[in-house]
Amino acid sequence: MEEFDRELMKQKLDPLLLDIVTQTGATLPLIVQTVDGLKDEDRAKVNQLGGKIKDDLYIINAFSAEMSTDAVLEMIKSERVVRIYYDAEVRAM
Repeated sequence: MEEFDRELMKQKLDPLLLDIVTQTGATLPLIVQTVDGLKDEDRAKVNQLGGKIKDDLYIINAFSAEMSTDAVLEMIKSERVVRIYYDAEVRAM
């Protein structure tokens, strides 16, 4: 992978997701934060990459989706994408 791609990955992927994307070819539950929320062009891009949008998280300018690791690497190239997070269950202790 090119050095530019590694820097972009570090900038736009949360650390947990960074490890998963580089080690597996799975489909992942994600939260994709954009500059201004879910738009038609985001829907088109996710569909083009074979992913599925689950929910519009408009309060945080994001959407949840399921996408392959390859699709994640394509999504980070978008100027619209601010950050991509692994959508993992969170529990209080």
